[in-house]
Amino acid sequence: MTERPRALRFATSKVRRVVHRTGTAAKVIGRLEPGVRITGLTAGQFSAIDAMEHMVDELGPAAVRVSTWTTGIYDVRRARDIRTRGRITDIRMLLDRGTFEKSPKYAGPLIEVLGIDAFRCVSVHAKVVIVSGERGNAVMRSSMNLNKNLRTEQFDIDVCDEVAGLYTDWFDALWEESGRSQDNRTIIRAVYDRFLADPEAVDGPKDTERPANPPKSKRETVGRLRDAKFSMSDLSDLIGE
Repeated sequence: MTERPRALRFATSKVRRVVHRTGTAAKVIGRLEPGVRITGLTAGQFSAIDAMEHMVDELGPAAVRVSTWTTGIYDVRRARDIRTRGRITDIRMLLDRGTFEKSPKYAGPLIEVLGIDAFRCVSVHAKVVIVSGERGNAVMRSSMNLNKNLRTEQFDIDVCDEVAGLYTDWFDALWEESGRSQDNRTIIRAVYDRFLADPEAVDGPKDTERPANPPKSKRETVGRLRDAKFSMSDLSDLIGE
């Protein structure tokens, strides 16, 4: 049996560096073509699902694998909409077991819109989005959950078959292992039953669906996206004036 690789090492300076506090995922990330590598910082103005949607637009139609600790109702509905329009051909999500069990108000709608077979529960804190598309394969590693969080976030994206393959092997191994037990399905059904038993959980807390927009600033950009530099003034923007 061949041992799965655990890490990849690269020696390259060809990395697109981006720092932005107001730009959309599409504007900050930019074009995605084979060989592109991006590392960036945001002020939390977009979430992992925004980045995922842009990755699918650039590389799809695509199969999507998502590992996340937690999510939000609004974001899950958006994922369903993307799938309905045919840009996502398949979607699978690894969710943290503890968070999933304790939050039926979020997990219930998640199951309802994407179906029970789209989920597996494991002990996971990794935030990873893998997009396997007709025009390339990419993986994003970040501090972002699917829901928008108005705090400083970091992310790295590689449009690379080798890097995407490493994370796909890791994801699929967890997916297969968690699927061997009936416990995974029992957890999901129990969470969904609790969601259905609580009428107030159907819509969930209103303040978590659409977070408030970040405060407007006179300074709308931080340099050119492709050649972004990080300075103390940029840090002040990210922290807030």
